[in-house]
This record gives sequence, C-alpha cells and structure tokens, in this order.
Amino acid sequence: KTGQVKLCASLCMCLGIFTWIGNIKLDFWSAYVQQATEQSSEVLFSVANEQRQAPVSLGLRDNKSFNISSTNTKLYNVIEQRVFWSAWLDSYSTEQARDARVVLLEAGCGRSTNRLATFADGTRACVRYGIDPDQVLGETLSYYLATLLGISNLPPLALSKLDMPGEQWAAVRQNIEALEWSPNAIVSLTKFIPNVTGVFIPLPLRKQQGRSLQLSPETVSNMTIPNLVELMHWTDLIVFDYLTANFDRIVSHIFSLQWDKRVMDRATSNLLKTTNGDLVFIDNEAGLIHGYRVLDLWERYHKILLSSSCLFRRSTARRIAEMKRSGNAAKLLFELYLTKEPLARELGSLSEEQALTLQNRIDVVYKHIKQCTEIT
Repeated sequence: KTGQVKLCASLCMCLGIFTWIGNIKLDFWSAYVQQATEQSSEVLFSVANEQRQAPVSLGLRDNKSFNISSTNTKLYNVIEQRVFWSAWLDSYSTEQARDARVVLLEAGCGRSTNRLATFADGTRACVRYGIDPDQVLGETLSYYLATLLGISNLPPLALSKLDMPGEQWAAVRQNIEALEWSPNAIVSLTKFIPNVTGVFIPLPLRKQQGRSLQLSPETVSNMTIPNLVELMHWTDLIVFDYLTANFDRIVSHIFSLQWDKRVMDRATSNLLKTTNGDLVFIDNEAGLIHGYRVLDLWERYHKILLSSSCLFRRSTARRIAEMKRSGNAAKLLFELYLTKEPLARELGSLSEEQALTLQNRIDVVYKHIKQCTEIT
C-alpha cells in the first residue's frame, strides 16, 4: 500500500509539472500572437514613431517660412501632419514617337479632329490636331508643367510636324489630305493607353456642404488601400487643374450642378483609369492658354475645386514651394519645354500676361497649403 501511495503521488506531481509547463507555453504563445497582432495594426492604422518627421519648412522668397505642425499624433499612417499623404502610400503605385514612321491613321482618341496612329513598329499614339495652335500648345505646356510638379499621370507627349514630303507621314498622306489638316501643322503625339475605363468622382470629394476635405482617421479606416491611392492622385489633379485653369474636367461638373444635381454621379470628362488602377489625365488642351483666356467665366468654380481639398502629396507641395520661391514659374516651365522639344520655339510659349497668371495661381496654391497646415 505504501508503494502504491508513493507511485500515485509521483504521478500527480508529474501531471502538475506538465500542466504548469503547458500553461507557460500557452501564455508565451498568446503574448507572441498579441504582440504580432498589435504590430500589424500599427502598420495599417497608426502613425509609427519613425514616420513622424520634424516640422517641414517651406521657404518663402522673403526668407520667412511656415512650419508644418506635427502635434497631431492620432492619425493613421496614410496621412502625415494632417495634410500630407504619407511616403509609403505615395510609393504604393504600382520619345520615340517624335520621328517614328506612321503606317495607319484611323478614328479614335476622343474628339473628331483626333486620330489614332499606328507606327511601323506596331506601337500606337493619339494624334491631336488642334482647331487652332493654342490647343496643341496648351496640351504640351500642361504636360511639361505636370513634369515640373512631379505629376506622372499624363501620358508621355512629343510634338511632330506634318511634313508631307517627309517619310514619317508619307504612308498616310491621303488620310491627312481627306481630313483637311494644314500641311506643316504641328501636332501632339501622346502614348495610347489601352483597356482604360471611365472614372467617377470619389464620394469624399463630392459636394460636402461647402466644407474642405478633411479625412479623419475614422474615414481612412473604412477605405481600402487602392481607394486611398486613387484619392491621393485626385488631390494632385485638383492642384493641377487649378494651376492650368482647365475647365474641361471636374470644374465643368461643378458648373453643371446648377441645373443637374446628379452630374457628380456621372463619369468625369477627360479622366481615365488603367487596369492597374492608375488615373490618366488626358486631353489637357484647355489648360493654360485657353483656360486663362476664359478665366473670368470659370474662376469661381476653380476656387470651389481648390478649396475642396486640404490633402496634398508632400512632393507636390514641395514643388509648389520651389516655384513660389523662384518667383518665375513660367521661366522654369519654358526652360524644360525648350530642352525637351525641338519644335518649342516654332510652336511658341506663354505670353507675359499668361506667365504672370501662372505665377499668381502658384502663389494661391501655396497660400492654400499654408492655411491647411494651420488648421488644428
């Protein structure tokens, strides 16, 4: 009996030790899982300490500056300092045509005056023949302004001259004559992007009782990463269309709200989306030249558009500050345009009055960014 009692006691002791060890392992595993879950949540929904940068100073020409406060720390990491899209979200995106020989010219690319060109190597481009040269100039300068701003949503563009005796257009000479295009006219060639779809204005950017767009953590938490990336590009589009005074896109929708309350539910003009989800800003011929000419008619709606957003890509805001500081954005634009386009001098550039308008609009955007950073 004594031996049996001792054996039973030993078994109970061993069982207790095994249970104790098991509980320790379980507690350790639970703590590990909880820690991993919290780290994942921080990556998705919180501002990591290493991403909180020191206040950014955007310099002014008079050596003054404004600081971007970083006191608001309860924001998700898709937005930094309440007004800037974060660097990780910004990176989450997934000129041979100038002399290439055209072998086919067919209808396509929007307006009836445009044509879809196929080159000898099988690549394609949209050929835009403006009703007047100002349309081609507006399209071209808008493209190079986007380049200055670091906005890459416009299809690559090059200028070409309809040199009838030359080899480039020889195979489609009869098509050009049937279209009654002027000999030696300068046209723009933009890369053709297939399999694109229309785009609707996202809900956060639709009319919100006159309030500026202020994405809160709660709003961001309900949006998917692709939707956030698209919204980020929309904020670039707002700045870009204001600078160029392009009324032939979002502004025309805002204007039409006077009599068509459902216009915001329709696809946006001159805006497409690729299969990768990237926005493509097309048909920018209303920008800068023509847009500035009719500015008095549309300026009210341009201001509404600009005030609809207080979110910006940090790189775009930095370029705006640089162009503000230079005091001559048109000069920077012309230098880039002249460097890249052999036909630049022949096509022309901004007039002095238009150059002043561009600088004034750069200053307005800069001031708007400053005001947004001061909102607590």
